[in-house]
Amino acid sequence: MRPGSHILGTMKYHRRWSSLSLAWLLFLGVFVFRQTWAVHHRHIGQLSAVGTTHSLLEVSAITFLDDVEVASYNKEHKQIIVKIPWISKALGDNYLTQMTDDLLLNQEQDLQGTIEFVACDDTNHNRNHTAQVLAECEIDNNITVKSQIHLIWDGVEYFKIDEEVGHWENINPKVKKYQPILESSFWTTLRKRYMKLYCVDLMRKVVEYSSIRDNVGPEVAVSQHVSTEGSIILSCIATGFYPRSILMHWEKNGKLRIWGNESSSGTLPNMDSTFYLKITLELSSEDSGAGYSCVVEHSELKTPAIYSVPGKPTMEKSWVLELGIVLTIILLLSCAGAFIIWKKRKTGQLERSFPSSTPPAPSSLQ
Repeated sequence: MRPGSHILGTMKYHRRWSSLSLAWLLFLGVFVFRQTWAVHHRHIGQLSAVGTTHSLLEVSAITFLDDVEVASYNKEHKQIIVKIPWISKALGDNYLTQMTDDLLLNQEQDLQGTIEFVACDDTNHNRNHTAQVLAECEIDNNITVKSQIHLIWDGVEYFKIDEEVGHWENINPKVKKYQPILESSFWTTLRKRYMKLYCVDLMRKVVEYSSIRDNVGPEVAVSQHVSTEGSIILSCIATGFYPRSILMHWEKNGKLRIWGNESSSGTLPNMDSTFYLKITLELSSEDSGAGYSCVVEHSELKTPAIYSVPGKPTMEKSWVLELGIVLTIILLLSCAGAFIIWKKRKTGQLERSFPSSTPPAPSSLQ
């Protein structure tokens, strides 16, 4: 290796990542120009590049706001595809053209250099490699609750950073040699600046303008049943709500405390991009289950909603299931027996209606 070549390579790496990060973070922020008054918002973007040490085959980018895809880009079309029509009108065609030319097309050389730098130890220079940058930030009540960057190489996450932690976590020890570069003052200053400006701050501008999608309040159902062991199980299900933030807890006679064994499904996505949450409370057999309520808080509810538990629990005893199985078997056997009897009677009627036509045997000659 020539003297100073490593330093030169590191400087080039800094430049490439700085220009790449600027382009990507601008791409993250520029397409979130509307607002939703919801409490919780999430902004996710991913930039992917596929190539070898001597050629760049594919570049693509995609960005989501509150789980809605808002824009994409790929090397083949060489233009930003806006998924929501009003965004083009809000930004203007000239701005989109300038962004495409200055911030995405001109980054292809830097992406190629990044792949070449990271794949320098690969003896097969024709092997395809994939480099990905995943950026994610979230705000809740206008407070930043999450700001992360993930660096992925050939489908494996190598580094990630959480702004609250403040330093890069090395996921794969094989590439630990790159950590000093990522933690340099140059990259640190750049990362903090653009994550704040183009992921968090622009998302705040979104919530001051308009909505990407409609907010929906939760549909809530409360029930109770008796388990096979005799304990009472209270269930509270909230579904179909958006945004994601929701609070649910149990109260008894208006008092909040731990009354039994509580569990939660966690907030899960539905197929229509709304969310679902189920909480349960298991009470001892001595507790009648009377006076309990499920309290739900969501941004679409003006005040916390209180849902009382039904008074009569449904029974889930094992003998109920066993009795159902026995009755089903009896019914099937009865049907089978009736069919056999009918079949036999039908066969007998046919034999009487059509006697045998075989002629009698001839008598013997005298």
